[in-house]
Amino acid sequence: MRVLLSAYACEPNAGSEPGKGWLFATALARQGCEVTVLTCGSHHRDVIQAHCADHPPPANLRFAFHDVPGWPGPGYAEARHIRQHYMAWQMTARSRVRRMLRDQDFDVIHHLTWTVLRWPSFLGGLGPRFVFGPVGGGAAAPKALRPSFPQGGQRRERLRDVINAVSRIDPMVRSCLRRADAILVTDPETAALVPARHRPRTHVVADILAPTPGGIVTRIGGKPALLFVGRLEYWKGAHLAIMALAHLRAHLPQARLTIAGTGPEADAMRQQARDLGLEAAVDFAGQVPGDRMAALYAAHDLFLFPSLHDSGPHVIGEALSAALPVVCLDLGGPGIAVDDSCGAVVPCGDQKAERLAERLSAACAAMLGDPARMARLRQGAQNRARLFDADHRARVTMAQFYASGPMEG
Repeated sequence: MRVLLSAYACEPNAGSEPGKGWLFATALARQGCEVTVLTCGSHHRDVIQAHCADHPPPANLRFAFHDVPGWPGPGYAEARHIRQHYMAWQMTARSRVRRMLRDQDFDVIHHLTWTVLRWPSFLGGLGPRFVFGPVGGGAAAPKALRPSFPQGGQRRERLRDVINAVSRIDPMVRSCLRRADAILVTDPETAALVPARHRPRTHVVADILAPTPGGIVTRIGGKPALLFVGRLEYWKGAHLAIMALAHLRAHLPQARLTIAGTGPEADAMRQQARDLGLEAAVDFAGQVPGDRMAALYAAHDLFLFPSLHDSGPHVIGEALSAALPVVCLDLGGPGIAVDDSCGAVVPCGDQKAERLAERLSAACAAMLGDPARMARLRQGAQNRARLFDADHRARVTMAQFYASGPMEG
């Protein structure tokens, strides 16, 4: 099968969207597909070419670098206008793909990154079967939680609500969905943004890739240890993890929390820990290098990730692969990826932050207080991780969404 993978973000040894693009592309190649990856040259060309010089890719994996004429990519770190550059890249990619189709045939064009419904692709209707997604972005932070956000966060949530509402009538989004033979979404909230006539072609899939599980490392003794990994922004929920720890320590006074990551609200969260008397119980580890993450997971008992509208947080896949049970909310992608075989999904409802923190604490306490259950959950976490292995996800995607001919509609 000949696949053109549209992955604006694609880079080896990376996390988040670039890592997803690379892992899925290489997995498709291992499954025998003839894969051409169309990616942003100004962002990824140098890294990909350097990597391929030292690690030659298989003959069935090729890269095509596309750039916005006259506009180099601004990069991802604190980038200005990155979203505008992404949309310009998508718009100009259509003419590039038209030219490619004159010289080579593809069975499938698959838009993979970015993973956001409201930022559409323009590669449908060119002849090959068009698969769009998985994409997310439809989940929203519950209004009852918003008073716990910084003022800037509350404004951004209101803007997000407006943008998601507009996406329902955005002609570019509607055109993308109309031309898609398969629409993959990461959660029911995003599926609800898809017009009803396209729902038969819409499928909810967990958008998480996990490393291959290793052996289970069981901590013996020591203080109950919780781990959060993610960017320190209000919507990632680290402030809820800190609040949950305060409640948990009422039952398990030695419980501690490690927060790995950086972000604009790091100082505010450190102050939050001090205000709650948790300065000695919360370890702000900063940005942890990738080669140290395995040791970090192995040093903890639970992965606490109360994110509010993540689409496909790959840290959940990493935690499951490391045999860490996961506690998350029933919002966005995490609520799809986690089940009671590998952790706990805490219902958010219309609870305010303090009450929700109590629920998260209770879920953690119930696990930590039951060693037999923890053992089952550790094994269940690794079993669940195998479902998110890149090769498994590639096989499922090929079988379910690549194989059929173009659909009507």
